[in-house]
Amino acid sequence: MFEGRELDHIGVQVTDSEADAKFYMEKLGFTLKGKFKSSHGDYYTWFVTNGQITYEIYQSANIPEDAKGKVNHVALNSTDIEADYKYCVENGYTICTNGIEDIPSRWEHGCRYFKVVSPTGEQIEFNQNL
Repeated sequence: MFEGRELDHIGVQVTDSEADAKFYMEKLGFTLKGKFKSSHGDYYTWFVTNGQITYEIYQSANIPEDAKGKVNHVALNSTDIEADYKYCVENGYTICTNGIEDIPSRWEHGCRYFKVVSPTGEQIEFNQNL
């Protein structure tokens, strides 16, 4: 079902999203793909890309004490979020979001996503930009 699925982005949870995004852009040559006001605080979620990989850099206080950032999830591209969700539910995947969630302010027409958890705890997101 998911063979050959394109990587959409890798979500990086950090304590300072602006500083991290600037590092990727100024030091590593990434370009800004999108910047969105967070609904969880007075900061932005940054999408930066080097043309091959995209990072979603977002700020959170829920980071282990010994870290300033961590990879939170890997997102796969979805062209039919409803079908992907149905498949995951029917096949016993552990869903760790509240079903399919919406972010209407992200990208031109919003996005829809859900996350599953691997046996060792990583989160894999299925994301469909609308």
